[in-house]
Amino acid sequence: MAKKQKQKKAGIANRQKNKKQKKVAQKRKLIASKPVQKKLSQSKVKQNLKNLPRLVLEPELLEIAFSEDELKQAVSAQEKVPDQVEAIATPDFVQKLSTQLEAMKLRFEQNQDVDKSMMVHAILYFMEQEGAPAFLNQIVVGMFYYAKFKSASPEAEITLDDLNQALKEYDQDWESYLKEKMDQMNPEGAENPELEEDDDDTVSISPALFEPLVEEFESHLESKDEIEDEVKERAIEDVEVLFNDYFEEKGITQLEDVRLRKIKNFLDGWFIRMMHPTKEDLEFMIDSLELFFNFALEKEKMPADTCQEIVTYLADKESILTKLEV
Repeated sequence: MAKKQKQKKAGIANRQKNKKQKKVAQKRKLIASKPVQKKLSQSKVKQNLKNLPRLVLEPELLEIAFSEDELKQAVSAQEKVPDQVEAIATPDFVQKLSTQLEAMKLRFEQNQDVDKSMMVHAILYFMEQEGAPAFLNQIVVGMFYYAKFKSASPEAEITLDDLNQALKEYDQDWESYLKEKMDQMNPEGAENPELEEDDDDTVSISPALFEPLVEEFESHLESKDEIEDEVKERAIEDVEVLFNDYFEEKGITQLEDVRLRKIKNFLDGWFIRMMHPTKEDLEFMIDSLELFFNFALEKEKMPADTCQEIVTYLADKESILTKLEV
């Protein structure tokens, strides 16, 4: 009589069914352990959105670039550059910008361009926050300077370096005035529950930011028949804790910012402190991270040297476990 085969689990379909409940439970545990949060520092928002200006050069945003007449009108109406940016970013323009960003997001997702998709998710999240000002929006400010460059030299090719330099000078030249404008928007005692800074001086990032990368990792695992469905499900849940909770808390907005010390801090500090894992939970987490960073190494999602260093560290699971008390 033939040996009865073990029935496979429903895999990703099963994971999706239970995913919401598990994430809610994880979030409750996290929120219960987090300290009382403080108001947002606008400089920290700009730091986390530092790589966004490259989107200004994408066709969707070039299509709605500020005209020379719009630029002249804003400059003549206001003396200070942040006020000029605010003046040129009319409600109609902001609506157009949102529409174009959504179209751009769809294009990046279809092309599996995870890095740019993350950036679009980040700026859309920023724009969705109540009272998110145009004068701190890296895309709007970048488009303003793009228009200034084109007005001064219509035939010139504007590069990402040009935009980054302009934005750097904008931050430096108008630092005190930007703070003054933010203080006017958020008087002492007012609350801003959407954009928050924790005691580690970091900004909360939308959990959706890394969703395209999680989905790509999920598809990668599904192609690996040698990996059991239960392991696949657990790996996705574990990397979502890394991305949606730890990275969110620490203000990490792109994979290339990850270093070995951050992964060590996650495993031997944050994960134990926030999630109170059992030894088995910790073993699963190490295995899950090893799967993910091997995927990141294979697909060149981050610098190879850094990624290999993390993979080598995770491969020595016994050494990690002996240093931890769970």
